[in-house]
Amino acid sequence: MKRTAGSLPHVILTLYATALNIISLSSTELRVLSLAGLVLTGACLWLSRDRRGISPVVKGYLFYFVINGAAYWFLPGGMNRYLTIAPTAFIYGCLAVVTIVSAVCKERYFTEYFARKTTPPAVWETDVFKKINRNMTWAWAAIFVLSTVIAFVPTVLALQKSMFTSLVVPIGLPLILMVGVEVTFNKRYPARYQRKLGIEPARNFEGGHDIASLSPAATDRKTRKEDVMSNQLKVVAINGSPHAGVGNTSIMIQMMKAVFTSEGIDLEEIYLAENRIEYCVGCGVCMEKGKCWRQDDHGEIVAKLLGADGVILASPVYFKHVTAQMKAFIDRSLAYGHKPRSSWKPGMAISVSAGMAETATADYLAGMLRTYGAFSVGTLTAIAVSPGSFMGTDAVEARAEDLAHDLSRAIKEKRRYPATDNDLFYYLFMGDLVRRQKDFMRDDFRHWEESGFYDGFEAYIGQTFATPPYDPEMRKEWIRGLITEEVAKAKGRVSQPVGESSTPQSARTCRELLAMMPAGFKKEAATGLNVVYQFEISGQESFVAHLQISDGNCVFVDGPHERPDVTVKSPSDVWLAISKGEMNGQTAFMTGRYKVEGDIALLMKLGSLFGA
Repeated sequence: MKRTAGSLPHVILTLYATALNIISLSSTELRVLSLAGLVLTGACLWLSRDRRGISPVVKGYLFYFVINGAAYWFLPGGMNRYLTIAPTAFIYGCLAVVTIVSAVCKERYFTEYFARKTTPPAVWETDVFKKINRNMTWAWAAIFVLSTVIAFVPTVLALQKSMFTSLVVPIGLPLILMVGVEVTFNKRYPARYQRKLGIEPARNFEGGHDIASLSPAATDRKTRKEDVMSNQLKVVAINGSPHAGVGNTSIMIQMMKAVFTSEGIDLEEIYLAENRIEYCVGCGVCMEKGKCWRQDDHGEIVAKLLGADGVILASPVYFKHVTAQMKAFIDRSLAYGHKPRSSWKPGMAISVSAGMAETATADYLAGMLRTYGAFSVGTLTAIAVSPGSFMGTDAVEARAEDLAHDLSRAIKEKRRYPATDNDLFYYLFMGDLVRRQKDFMRDDFRHWEESGFYDGFEAYIGQTFATPPYDPEMRKEWIRGLITEEVAKAKGRVSQPVGESSTPQSARTCRELLAMMPAGFKKEAATGLNVVYQFEISGQESFVAHLQISDGNCVFVDGPHERPDVTVKSPSDVWLAISKGEMNGQTAFMTGRYKVEGDIALLMKLGSLFGA
């Protein structure tokens, strides 16, 4: 629907311009035609909007129809004659106005709408992305202005109307100009500009990466060249210890390196103490503009986190919390904290203390993984004072190895862990905060809208609620059964259990179970009942049989019945476990462990007909 609506404005405008070029229309016809074009284009613009916003080209079309409508309805006929004799020129002129306004306002450049189709959200607010689109927007503005002039030539020179002056000059020449020059420019310029800054352009965005080579680090020409994206998997560990590589935090990180190496995953450990991370000053600019204005190493480190396949946040406990280095790094990540990533990757948290608050600190770091688009596969904690003096070193090493395997498997198999109440709380709180403060947090609000997170919690978490095979009638019959059983207990008419030899507990196979069910049949519960229960058993056993109940008797018959009232389709081990009370029958049905066809109410009577 959106794709069709997005294409229709081109058709509408082409038909409109063609009509003006080849047909002489009266004032009334021009008014009706311009109004129809405005309404149809406006409707298409509304229907084709998406998370990236509205196509600037369609905005130009709408602006053109607004100008036409205003002229034909409110201006004298002589003043709007150029709209009729040179419609193509005015179309290019309106596109030029929209393009120039977008470049001057700087809120959204003309080419950004199209660039966002092929780039991940993480790069949209970087300086390099903005500068490339700024330059390309001005180039398009120049093309539209030049096309306007070319399209006006036949009118200004009062050339006689012909195929050449009506179509080739105003339409053909600008089209050749756009295709031959600007389209080629669009394909080559972004890569050339990046290489000029010393950045190797990414060829694709595969592997779940959430950021391309247009990272925040690229805003400073003095920063070192970004790593070229490759198929090599990488875990980036942020070490917040002021002791860098000689402390317990680093020792715990390195405990996992052997597992990562065996799994073909690189481990990069970044020491915050060796980088310059300025404090957050709470100015709020990042919520308006999408990034922090302070010039230090923070942006480059975050770019590595966002580009990694796995994330580790690690810090020793300093006064019952993370170190000042780690806290400053996290505080400066506010621009990312309000903007959930559109993709998820596995991560983990590490903390060590002298014996107080390491678990709380690790939990805090695990919660902060969300800021960098990661979820926690677990936490690694330890108690130690001097380097290497862990309490239970063997246990710490074993736990580190287990978590490294979990992290590696989650990376390679692209695993996602189930959503938690923390995810739901963050979504509800942050989504509401950003929506209420959208005038101030406008960049955050735009991110939420364009990412589609306001579509619901499922859109945010990237997981959906399963649709269980729920049958309302089964619930009703279950409740009736509970009430009947309760009434029977109150009146003292609860049937005594049959002997052990005739109960399901003694059955060794599903066929044996069904064959012995007539022995445990309760005639008093089957008064007036004539029904056939069919069982289609699969798995370790594979057969079809049925129980025929009539006139107070129950008979087991091997083979199918022509018209069963109820058909149970179940693996043999599932039905055997349900019959023995080892598995809850209702839960098994709701989760799809077995299926039922026919009268659900009759299925619910099995318990009263044969007992537990």
